[in-house]
Amino acid sequence: MPETIVVPPPMEWAQRADVLFVTVSAECKNVDFKFTEDTLYFKGSSVDTGKEYEVTLNFLHKIKPENVTTKNTARCIEFTIKKAEAGPYWASLTSDKKKPHFLKADFNKWRDEESDVDDEEGGGGDAGGFGNMQEMFANLNSGAASKPNFDDFDEEEKEDSDDEEIPNLE
Repeated sequence: MPETIVVPPPMEWAQRADVLFVTVSAECKNVDFKFTEDTLYFKGSSVDTGKEYEVTLNFLHKIKPENVTTKNTARCIEFTIKKAEAGPYWASLTSDKKKPHFLKADFNKWRDEESDVDDEEGGGGDAGGFGNMQEMFANLNSGAASKPNFDDFDEEEKEDSDDEEIPNLE
């Protein structure tokens, strides 16, 4: 019988000011995981290749292990992890000096730190500044949008140079 090789699973991560998203990007069975305020331990077996996955990540900063939620889909396992302190973005997920080869940024969930500030102030949105576009169009269609006000337009105003008649070109 061939020897079972244990490898770290492919993983992705993203963050917000107060939360981390970590995804194990492999179909796994016999899943076991544990969180402490400093670490994530994961172990599982591949559904189709027979690989054994096991990894321990040492977080860059502390998390709240009691506030971790998990979602096991058919293709991956997603963790939503509450940071111990909301605030500046972490420079990396782990405290390792070198980026782990199996860990990549999840650009589908990633949002820059500046975007988080925009969202908190009511701007930005998920579409890079177009977050309230649907709401705006809904207001236009319902008549709730304000109509332009021309009360300050004075018909008795003096003529300006734009009002002069244009000579014919012959």
